Amino acid sequence: MARRARFKLKDIGAWYHLYSRVAGRSGEYPLAEKRARRKVVELFRFYSSVYFVRIAGFSVMGNHYHTVVRFSDPVEVERDELMRRALILYPKESVKLNAWSAEQWNKFRDRLFDVSEFMRNFQAAFARWFNASHERKGRFWGDRFKSTLLEDEKAVMDCLLYIELNPVRAGIVERPEDYEGSSVFFREIGTDRWLIPIKDLMFAKKRSDALHDYKAAMYYRGNVPSKEGQRAIPDHVLRREEERGFTTAGAYKKRARHFVDGVVIGSEDFVRSHLNALRETGNYIRRKNPIKTKWGNTHTLKEQRTTEVFIS
Repeated sequence: MARRARFKLKDIGAWYHLYSRVAGRSGEYPLAEKRARRKVVELFRFYSSVYFVRIAGFSVMGNHYHTVVRFSDPVEVERDELMRRALILYPKESVKLNAWSAEQWNKFRDRLFDVSEFMRNFQAAFARWFNASHERKGRFWGDRFKSTLLEDEKAVMDCLLYIELNPVRAGIVERPEDYEGSSVFFREIGTDRWLIPIKDLMFAKKRSDALHDYKAAMYYRGNVPSKEGQRAIPDHVLRREEERGFTTAGAYKKRARHFVDGVVIGSEDFVRSHLNALRETGNYIRRKNPIKTKWGNTHTLKEQRTTEVFIS
């Protein structure tokens, strides 16, 4: 069977929603362990200090995780900076690194702007740690990771709010910021300096105002229960939050599959431009038109099974 499509932009930075699920039987939740969740977060932080990527948010659930990231535009990088990053990855290999050729350094530079390389390092490192700490052998991740290309800050914010509400929909917590495996938890306790500043995401001057608005948006999206039986933020909790200053109500009512199964999310023109380019190269044949979602003017493009492709 052909492998699942994974679209990524070539020679340009972009926003991505990245998602992966663990291997194993139904009902197994290895990431539910507190130390496993902490290891995922630790590795997010570690590899974002090596690659030219910034993390906007994440949610680590029992058998899968989500993260939203921004990869920088590929640029020339000074050798000293490349060496600094290489030494983070290979702290005991300074002699070998000093002997690298110009071609090897160029390949390393290109790697640092590549979402696939970032995910390969992160997932392999976690799998090694988990297997060693649990005296386990074999594959940990169930399939290749999924990536969804996000057009702009609006698509980014919609996706962030959706993934931050995962533990609420699952009935684990009533408030998203109470879940230790989510980025809003780290923002709430003030240990989020390694993430994209919440001020930048919310276009606010003060961090406190930005976090207030971000949480208000989550409560707006998370209050209405799902018809699928998923849990939601209870009314009495919302009322208490309104008393503290949150004044909006509403919800993502159910699972929004396009955040996971879509390969592109954004305006109709944005999705159509990538769809047309992919169809011209023969890399995508499933649909002729973007798919409108239930949320505003957002459109998406569903995945198909094919080879990994670049969007130039």
